[in-house]
Amino acid sequence: MTPERKARESFSFEESLSRLGRNRRFANQLIGRLDHISSLSWGAKIVEVGCAQGQLCICLLERGFNAVGIEPSAEALKLALQLAEHEKCVLDVREGVAECIPLADRSCDAVIASNVIEHVIDVEGAFREAFRILKPGGIFWFSAASSICPYQKEIDSFPLFAWYPKALKLRIMDWVKRKKPHLVGHTQTPAINWFTPWKARRMLRKAGFAAVYDRWDLRLLSEGGWAYRLALRAIRLCSLTKLVADLVCEGCAYAGVKTGDAEQ
Repeated sequence: MTPERKARESFSFEESLSRLGRNRRFANQLIGRLDHISSLSWGAKIVEVGCAQGQLCICLLERGFNAVGIEPSAEALKLALQLAEHEKCVLDVREGVAECIPLADRSCDAVIASNVIEHVIDVEGAFREAFRILKPGGIFWFSAASSICPYQKEIDSFPLFAWYPKALKLRIMDWVKRKKPHLVGHTQTPAINWFTPWKARRMLRKAGFAAVYDRWDLRLLSEGGWAYRLALRAIRLCSLTKLVADLVCEGCAYAGVKTGDAEQ
């Protein structure tokens, strides 16, 4: 099994170390996008929910941010501290889950959950927790599995799985976890949540986020050449063109901004 098909929390030290480079590139890209919708200054406190071995947190520390990692796996947290020591940095990682983040109200500038939300038991609770710990003007960004695109990496050997009815998806995931765990990377928490644009926006607004952005809103025109810029402008024309793009591009990502007058 390649590292790509293993549950992220089960990566070895060597696998985690080998992924620092791609996490540095991802950190640079993501911070650029988030800073475009709500400024993230040097020293801003960024929380990664489901940080695994802390690769992204380490990259954020290198960029001058105050990074905190939240992770339920004790073994992953142990490797995160080893990886931080190897990279000569001091990493703040804490045991916790998305639905119960061990941080104070209005104490953070951004919350990041990369391919984590599809695995949590209580999505609404996770969104409320992100809102709770964010300062006014803070950003909650998450990427997750999509119900729109037929291509996905959550499970092998089930064509067009994203289009199955949710009840059937859950039954299959439960059976696979018990009988065919290699199909879900041997994770004990396979995906149980999938998102459409309207579901993501509705849930973020219900949690209190007044301003919501999808991945096409967040992408920067400066990230690519003329063909990329032309395609991005075409995708942004209307909700229908965004839907077509979501149909052919795997996954999804959204950001919610906690406005200055938002109430807890």
